[in-house]
Amino acid sequence: MNAALLGMLVAQLADRVPGVLFGLPLLALASLVFAATHHEDPAAIGLATVHWTVWLGGILGVVLAVVLLLGWIS
Repeated sequence: MNAALLGMLVAQLADRVPGVLFGLPLLALASLVFAATHHEDPAAIGLATVHWTVWLGGILGVVLAVVLLLGWIS
């Protein structure tokens, strides 16, 4: 994928849904807190943080895609 095309796609998404820029740090923080409450080893916390960020980001990304699709259809 071309870098310019990807940049335009991200810019359009940020323009249509400005809250996504505020949601990303919250997603990372929630993943870190959740991982830290389940592990004591710093390495395990780091791996679990990445794991939960991918899961939560994927779920929220699907919800965002559905909402954008429904808005585009109507």
